[in-house]
Amino acid sequence: MSNSQFINNATINGAQPSTSPAQLNPGSSGVDFIQPNGFIILPFVTGVTPIVAEVSVPNTETNVNQIRVVITASNGTIIVDQVSPSGTNKVKTFPLEPLPENCTMTITFETTNGNPPENVTISVIACYTPSTTTTIVTSGTIPPSVTGSTPTLTISSTTSGVTSGTGEIISYM
Repeated sequence: MSNSQFINNATINGAQPSTSPAQLNPGSSGVDFIQPNGFIILPFVTGVTPIVAEVSVPNTETNVNQIRVVITASNGTIIVDQVSPSGTNKVKTFPLEPLPENCTMTITFETTNGNPPENVTISVIACYTPSTTTTIVTSGTIPPSVTGSTPTLTISSTTSGVTSGTGEIISYM
């Protein structure tokens, strides 16, 4: 879990129009909402099925004292609807199995003073498992090499074989 991914595709409702999803990232100053019922929608990336462990508002300079996390399947079915314990802004009760592809997470906020949420950052701790994988099987004495700034797998090997019946030797390269 040391490979952090930052939020860049969130929909932020109830904040200034110039608000950027990058402002939700932990370590930033956070998002100041202008409506008390503001919320955030996080779509999960197509092709992955996340196992969510925790969602929180880690900024200690916020007026958020409770959050609600709703995860909805692409067909509209609510899979998770959890509220953090009173006086906390952390939800830790999620299913232990991967969520379906194309889910969305909606996070709403309660504040200590009834005012719009301030200095909101979001932390989602999850494992993302690919929904499909590709397996490459090679044989030979020369290992594959990875080259380029975007790695490309190059397989170099030569295999020879004998076909039965015609007596021809066929070489594959």
